[in-house]
Amino acid sequence: MEKSVLSQAKVNLFLKVTGRREDGCHHLNSLFQKISLADSITIRTNDSGSIGLKCSDESLPTDERNLIVKAAKMLRYQSGAIAGADIDLIKEIPVGAGLGGGSSDGATTLMTLNEMWGINLSRERLMEIAVEIGADVPFFLGGDLAWVEGTGERLSPLVPQKSFWILLVNPGFHISAGEAYTKSRFNFAKPVNKEKIIEDCLSGDPKRIAKNLHNDLEPWALNNFPVLARLKTEMETTAPKPLGVLMTGSGPTLMAFYETKERCLDARMKLKNDSRFVRVVKTCV
Repeated sequence: MEKSVLSQAKVNLFLKVTGRREDGCHHLNSLFQKISLADSITIRTNDSGSIGLKCSDESLPTDERNLIVKAAKMLRYQSGAIAGADIDLIKEIPVGAGLGGGSSDGATTLMTLNEMWGINLSRERLMEIAVEIGADVPFFLGGDLAWVEGTGERLSPLVPQKSFWILLVNPGFHISAGEAYTKSRFNFAKPVNKEKIIEDCLSGDPKRIAKNLHNDLEPWALNNFPVLARLKTEMETTAPKPLGVLMTGSGPTLMAFYETKERCLDARMKLKNDSRFVRVVKTCV
């Protein structure tokens, strides 16, 4: 049996760190939004019981350090399945970019093998396994937009009224999420107007969404990576000027918001020589 599926990226329209656990993990309030940018995964089941992964990006590990392999082996262990899978991954989502590519790939593999192996675990059980795979993995088992709390395991699904366009620019280097969280300084006590943020986001109106753009991890990244700071300034000052520019997740990908698709495409043409990855994407609804 063979099946090909898309594994979509996400952006953080809002990210506020609200606390830190004794084990070092951080609590957050965040809006996770899936976008049209996606990896492609092809899975073929086998009877040998082996789990194999081939990837178009040769720099990526193909053992259990890759969340695809980790998800497949964890699902098999938790379910008692004996089947195997040969998996091909075509990467379109930049690696270590704050776009959730690895987490999305792991979640997509988990859901697809649950079906292809005939295990049919409940969504609740898959969520429990997803939490063990990675903090962002649970989100990718659900819908297109969610308010996320805790360490990523507490999700409130949301249904936006319409999609909008975003310009993504990735400067071509990686930022360690662990380092970003460890070295950033947070104001845990600052309140979050959750209801207003969600209301504006659900509207699908870029002007309203841009008013709430915030990422607690961005100041540290801009201070420690001058190239990123210069790129953000370039995006903010290039005509047509955006409604707002924000780093997504732990970075370093920057996203710019515009009133229309046309203005977004115009900005892309002006900025296409500033980075190897400059892409216009659409939010999923």
